[in-house]
Amino acid sequence: MRLRPALLAAILLCVACARTQPNEMSVAVGPGVAASVPAPVASPEATPQIVRIWLSQDSVTQGDFLRGHVTTSTNVASLEVRLGPRTANMRRTTFGQFEGSYRIPWVPAFLHRSYTVQVIARNAAGEATEVRVPVTYR
Repeated sequence: MRLRPALLAAILLCVACARTQPNEMSVAVGPGVAASVPAPVASPEATPQIVRIWLSQDSVTQGDFLRGHVTTSTNVASLEVRLGPRTANMRRTTFGQFEGSYRIPWVPAFLHRSYTVQVIARNAAGEATEVRVPVTYR
């Protein structure tokens, strides 16, 4: 059976425009120690992946000690965390595992609100993947 050229073109267009499923990424929040998740092995030139983010809390106030652990694919060379104009790099403990901590500073009452923290993973070539995580300053 021969497909008409217009039908074939429509099928190819639909396949080309189809959205791929996003990577399943979880954000876990809770006290205690972060449970380690295995890092997926990836070639150096592959797109970096963020697999899991763990935060000790997602609602903070002055003086709190916020801890975090991020599991990425093994090809991630650096992991950057941004909040507005502030940027910090998380320490790599092994391939695909990053951790960090931050003492929450005092801010004026009018700045007590929710913020979006950007977590950016980069491979050695500089290709980046970003995940946004909400955190509330109360």
